Amino acid sequence: MDLQSSHEKPIPAFYCCYLLRSTVRHASLYIGSTPNPARRLTQHNGIAKGGAHKTAREKLRPWEMVLIVEGFMSRIAALQFEWAWQHAGDSRHIKVDEDRSAHVVINPNTGRAKPRARRSARSLTAHLSNLHLLLRSTYFSGWPLKVRFFCADVYRVWNLWNERVDGDLPSHIIVIPDGNCGSQISPRSENRVGSIHNIKADYSKIQDYLEKAAFLLDDSDGLGCKVCEAQLNPMDELVLVCPQTNCHGIAHLLCLSEKTINATENPDEFVPTHAICPACKEIIAWSLMMQELTLRCRGEKELRSILRKKRKMHNKNPNDSSGEPNTNSDVNEAHSLAQSPPTTSSGKESCPPTGGMYFDENDREDSPLDEGWLEDLEFGSDSDTVGRLGTRSELNASRTEIVIDDSDGME
Repeated sequence: MDLQSSHEKPIPAFYCCYLLRSTVRHASLYIGSTPNPARRLTQHNGIAKGGAHKTAREKLRPWEMVLIVEGFMSRIAALQFEWAWQHAGDSRHIKVDEDRSAHVVINPNTGRAKPRARRSARSLTAHLSNLHLLLRSTYFSGWPLKVRFFCADVYRVWNLWNERVDGDLPSHIIVIPDGNCGSQISPRSENRVGSIHNIKADYSKIQDYLEKAAFLLDDSDGLGCKVCEAQLNPMDELVLVCPQTNCHGIAHLLCLSEKTINATENPDEFVPTHAICPACKEIIAWSLMMQELTLRCRGEKELRSILRKKRKMHNKNPNDSSGEPNTNSDVNEAHSLAQSPPTTSSGKESCPPTGGMYFDENDREDSPLDEGWLEDLEFGSDSDTVGRLGTRSELNASRTEIVIDDSDGME
């Protein structure tokens, strides 16, 4: 695993960890990670090449993706979370006696709790409780994650678990009932996609934002930071562009981050989860601005390709705006959290050694953790990598186009 090359790539368009369940035998569960959940599910079900050895048995197929945890800022971040979720008993992020209510098993059909002296480490309740603990842990609690449920019975178990467990999730971590959970009334209904196959795993959902940023920064004459009011030089400085459609707010990365962190009055927060635009005063998702910034600085070739495709689509249908994606979805999402900003942040814990078995035998981009992968990792939250970027000239030293493909060589 080449850590250096990973840090030279832009933040991926999409990366998630997922929980699979056999539709034939619900007790068979599987944890993995992928940049493309729809494609990965077809691999697990044998429709496409790839998949994993543990999901290859025909008697357990088809598999269903019952939930995903999305919002990871890099492949390494997703792999760290995947390993901790798979090996919760060995992870330093979960203490053995952290939650005594873990010795409860909830029937997904009846919703009744059955006390048990020792719960199975591979039961649905165990996986959901471990997920809850990881999202509350010092290391992961500051990450901009979302939990999306596609099966109503699994979502029911999750809600019952939330009622019994001591401790709440950080306010910025969003739980979205999706799929057949649609009958549930939720303030997150605008974020529903309906099916795992409807998830946009590319940059199309932010292409309007990318186009706007490229237009504003093309001519830097007269551009000033909305925080310090100094002249901006996008070629040599890290600058952020507000994703709001009608806002031309631009600021230095360090200026806006310092102002945002100081406003939270939380000494433990090093990387913001959201910010207030100094120009339009709207709440904006920090991860969204970081995605645009890293794509602009590290993925220039891919950015040009995205903008070129968008121009071609516009030229074919100049009056058709019905198919344009809503680039402000993350902005609106962050705005709903403005009244309860997060009070936790990622820590500096390291992951444990990776001895023993693993669940996932993924391919190149959906790969399991290699032996000795920890020696290659620079510990610390992957979500704050952008906050520690060097100058623009350092970023331009080796721009790479991110290519997220699964290998066809796996069984």
